[in-house]
Amino acid sequence: MHFQQKIDQLFTEQQRDWKQLRSSIKQFDQIKVKEFNWGNELKVDVQFNPSRIESLSAKVDKSSIEERPCFLCEKNRPTVQSGIPFLDKYIILLNPFPILRNHLTIALHSHVPQRIRRKTGDMLTLAELLPEYIIFYNGPKCGASAPDHFHLQAGLKSPILMAGENELRSCLVIESTSKQEVEERFEDVYQYLQSRQPDEEEPLFNLITFVENNRYLLHIFPRKAHRPRQFYEEGKRQLLISPGAIDMAGLIITAREEDFNKIRKEEIEDIYSQVSMTII
Repeated sequence: MHFQQKIDQLFTEQQRDWKQLRSSIKQFDQIKVKEFNWGNELKVDVQFNPSRIESLSAKVDKSSIEERPCFLCEKNRPTVQSGIPFLDKYIILLNPFPILRNHLTIALHSHVPQRIRRKTGDMLTLAELLPEYIIFYNGPKCGASAPDHFHLQAGLKSPILMAGENELRSCLVIESTSKQEVEERFEDVYQYLQSRQPDEEEPLFNLITFVENNRYLLHIFPRKAHRPRQFYEEGKRQLLISPGAIDMAGLIITAREEDFNKIRKEEIEDIYSQVSMTII
């Protein structure tokens, strides 16, 4: 059985056995999306997805993380949740709060911090095994709601998530037929970004990778901030938006209907300008 067929079978079995997942997938079919356009080529979609409220508003400071059980560790996962082994060190799980179709979480067995260095090869291998998917990574200060436990995520491809560079935010694109070359070039970028943010344990960035036309593509979104100013505002001025890889690619997730209704093009431009690092 091909790897992607195993994933399809997992979805069938888990929807049969796991009521919460079955309900969340049904709700996902009813989510609202609206589109903003800047000319013919550039667009951003905004998704209203109330199931993401805990993830978007998650407290990720050290004390808050230490006080809550890690929901990616096996002992804390729902009993009904099962998965598929990957590379003998990960478990592929279905995300019960999807923002993409066929939303997967790929958790390392070990409880170690969210750090991607020397693991991009694992991302590329998974992209190769799942050619209909994008694989993405949120840094510990760039959208990860579990920065204490290393994990990747994945979901079905869509054009907006594969678009790459645009005028709203930076995106560095590495493309090659060689997995090793992509890894080596990423290491060069990593070291450069580390030089720009020497005080960070890991430079701020998000990653999206996928395979297209027998070529590996890795999109790197350099960041200069975790959350925009609007996240911390109060009352009507607040926009509860905490960008991760999917938001940086062009699909902004909102969990409150008031945010979905009131967000405008100008605010989208402002949010990207606050969190995206300009690369010269």
